[in-house]
Amino acid sequence: MPSALREMGLADAASAARLKVAAALTPELADAPRSAAQRFHLDAPGWWRPTETPEALRALARAVWNDRPVAARYRRRDGSDAGRTLEPYGLVLKAGVWYLVARADGDSRVYRVDRFGSVTPLDGRFEREADFDLPGFWEERAAAFARSILHETVVVRLTEAGRHALRHAADRAAAEEALARGETDEEGLTTVRLPVESLDIAYDQLLALGPECEVIGPPGLRERVARAAERMAALYR
Repeated sequence: MPSALREMGLADAASAARLKVAAALTPELADAPRSAAQRFHLDAPGWWRPTETPEALRALARAVWNDRPVAARYRRRDGSDAGRTLEPYGLVLKAGVWYLVARADGDSRVYRVDRFGSVTPLDGRFEREADFDLPGFWEERAAAFARSILHETVVVRLTEAGRHALRHAADRAAAEEALARGETDEEGLTTVRLPVESLDIAYDQLLALGPECEVIGPPGLRERVARAAERMAALYR
């Protein structure tokens, strides 16, 4: 990921590491790194929005690379600012947003890098947990976060096409679980209870399914979708 390495200020270190690896490879494998780079590229940032490098990213990347604890100021969701001492374990780039995984007060936590103010490296090095698995930790934490934001539940009736489309319109894991528990009637329509983040978000998601999805409840959401369908029918009449 060349762009990510540049943002972290580690492009030179990565280049040096590649040269050392290439020098140690047998002749038949010496070209493997260059060959792979020509054939595979991971473009992590999301579409349709400019990417900005957080000011704290390079300092945190150096701390991660060197196992250096840091003293940092961090802005919480409510806007308040707090100082804390962290042991930076790793950085994760998710859809164009950088996150820091760090140990604080004995627990592993996740922080958005763009919410950090000052980051000051401290003396010495911290002892990393030898068996810490960054990809595994992130996968587990991301799944838990996705479940935690689904605060509402809607009831919908789906056609076969609607069942397939629901996986792409709503949270995929929630959709899969809802479909697995759904009940299909004699007409082939499946009724499911779907957890959603909010009724406003559900409105946008379910409206995208068009006639392949009928909203049963809550009543307010059903009425809202029905009004949208009436307006759309009038446009095409």
